[in-house]
Amino acid sequence: MLRAFLEATSLSICSTFDLERDVIVMKISGKVTVQELVAGYDEIFDHPEFHTNMHALWDLSGLDMKKIPMSEVRQLSRELRQYMKRRGVYKAALVTNRVPDFYLLRAYLGILKLIGSNIHFRLHRSQEDAYEWIAGEKGHDGFSKAANS
Repeated sequence: MLRAFLEATSLSICSTFDLERDVIVMKISGKVTVQELVAGYDEIFDHPEFHTNMHALWDLSGLDMKKIPMSEVRQLSRELRQYMKRRGVYKAALVTNRVPDFYLLRAYLGILKLIGSNIHFRLHRSQEDAYEWIAGEKGHDGFSKAANS
């Protein structure tokens, strides 16, 4: 059962809980700021259905990554570190179907992995593939099988 609980006024962030799959789905599109993402995360953490080991699916298909300034990416990584301290161990699937965004995200994930975290990140080209990985039906090579083909 999917239940929407947050829609930012700019409609750039929409978060839902998929309780059957134990996944938080964040659909991010348009121009979103780090402050909007932080506000969205705060709402998630305060929601009664949230628990620290709940997996996450970030649907970034509606986002043009090359329009996001590098300063925002750096700020987001600093902010994410604060949230990592408040989470358990979980999977975070990032989904994009745009080729340039896929490769930018791949580079950003490489940097995040070097920093170290309790999050197991994977990059996917479809939500279906992301859900399969979250459910444990994908390999553990760093990227989904479909992403590497």
